[in-house]
Amino acid sequence: MTFCKSYTAFLAGLAMLALFSGCARTTAKVQPEELLPVKTIIVLPVELDTDGQSSRSPKETQQLEKGQKLVDTLLAEYFSGREDIALLTAGQRDALDKDMIRCRTTAAVTICRTQKADAVLLCTLHRFTEREGTEYSIVSPASVAFDYKLIHAETGQTICSGMFNETQQHLLADMFQFFKKAKRGVKWLSAEELARDGIQQKISDCPYLKKPESAAK
Repeated sequence: MTFCKSYTAFLAGLAMLALFSGCARTTAKVQPEELLPVKTIIVLPVELDTDGQSSRSPKETQQLEKGQKLVDTLLAEYFSGREDIALLTAGQRDALDKDMIRCRTTAAVTICRTQKADAVLLCTLHRFTEREGTEYSIVSPASVAFDYKLIHAETGQTICSGMFNETQQHLLADMFQFFKKAKRGVKWLSAEELARDGIQQKISDCPYLKKPESAAK
């Protein structure tokens, strides 16, 4: 009985902690009337972060390139069935703008205007490290970091952006994230699973990119 009472008190404490955490982290969201008239969006192939490129080990480079292809696939899955969103391959992107050495944002806007779209999505992969071990026993956990920004073609301004940067930790390592992580279960995720979770979290935060209500159900 003493154990049960202690366990109940522990769960109650977690609930209160999550409640206060949620209140502290509340941010203002863009209201529907403030949204720009974005009807068509182009998604460019995922780019790799070039900072620190020379210091990466061959293994890190190999995993990052693997992650690049994977995140492209995950974005295609996320936007599947959306007639208002077009995903370009690397070949299609290069054919539209052969001078990709200049400012990436400028190049992206040029592509967007050429295709007569309202906005373009850029995604950069910074880290993609696979777990070492199994889903129940690991040597080191998976780690993924990427960011995205949605650029308005007419103005060249970023109208939506987000960053995902996570190295999976033990369920009880971060009490503020306890309930979010509890939804994943107690297993250690692969880098692919972590990246998919990140895309679902961050892309859906953008009102221009989140799935329509009918498709989300």
